Amino acid sequence: MKSIASQAVRQLRPLAKNIVPSPVRRWLREQQRLLPLTRQNFYDQIFATELTFTNAEGFSNFDFVLRATGKRPGVSAMLRIKNEEDKIYHSLGSIHPIFDEIVIVDNGSQDRTPEIVRAFQQKYDMEGKIRFYSYPFKLARCGPENSNSPENSVHSLCYYYNWSLSKCTMSYACKWDGDMVLRKEARETFRQFLVQLKNSRKKCWILYGQTVYRDLQFQYYLSNSEINGEVMIFPNGLNPRFYKTDLYEILRSEPALDEGALDTIVFYELKFTDVDEFSHWSVSEIPTERKKRELEFFNLIKTKRISSSQFERLPADFLDAQINLPRSDPSLPGAG
Repeated sequence: MKSIASQAVRQLRPLAKNIVPSPVRRWLREQQRLLPLTRQNFYDQIFATELTFTNAEGFSNFDFVLRATGKRPGVSAMLRIKNEEDKIYHSLGSIHPIFDEIVIVDNGSQDRTPEIVRAFQQKYDMEGKIRFYSYPFKLARCGPENSNSPENSVHSLCYYYNWSLSKCTMSYACKWDGDMVLRKEARETFRQFLVQLKNSRKKCWILYGQTVYRDLQFQYYLSNSEINGEVMIFPNGLNPRFYKTDLYEILRSEPALDEGALDTIVFYELKFTDVDEFSHWSVSEIPTERKKRELEFFNLIKTKRISSSQFERLPADFLDAQINLPRSDPSLPGAG
């Protein structure tokens, strides 16, 4: 039977070349080549219980595994930080009572950020919620540098984010940043929401934040039009995870998971004009509309071109008011 089928294929192949256009034949060959990979991806997405990630540079101590199961009920806050000494105290002070676990990954800070985190742990983290890690590799910046960095390189944003995710031990993860502060007005709503997640079906959740700028005189301004939302809370496992795009990393579900949104402004995103807030981009012409708007408003605040229709001036103690911790604490560098 096999020989008869082989003979038939040999006889039909010349006929197919005459009937099927060359571009179609090339497409069919490419699909045949991709078929084993497609099968593997399908298996990984549906049936795999863990995936092992190794890096191109061969640093075996920075290989990692993402597992679909075995997580404790709760929510991990995942913070990737670098040079956040003016913000990290308030960021931690606002979320420490809320999350079940806080995973902090420092990417080579050259200021007092690690010192402040360690001091915060000693002073306030009696429950041991905070877990601190160091990721010592220089990361590709958003834009062309990221595009040219292999996805499995320790310098890749995608690899870095997934490595950080692998350190989270709770059933849900929340992508928080060191320049984000939980709003005092949203604290109880957000706390109740996180509690309910523990018994909910798997779903991704969009959180909304509003930008606050600080000028060179240390005055704070709320940007009235900058309320941005993105998926920040998601099941901690294999799906979703971070994938590489040309510009940066992206959190993606394959297969897609349902999404919901918490219908309130959860956090403030801090932008301080005495800091280069756009140093993580490798291009001067930032291509995304959101970042273009941030850069425009950043420069307006920095140069004191402040319109009351665009910005609301906030009290001098605005940042301190978001947390239940003292502002001045001699044992905490950066808190005073």
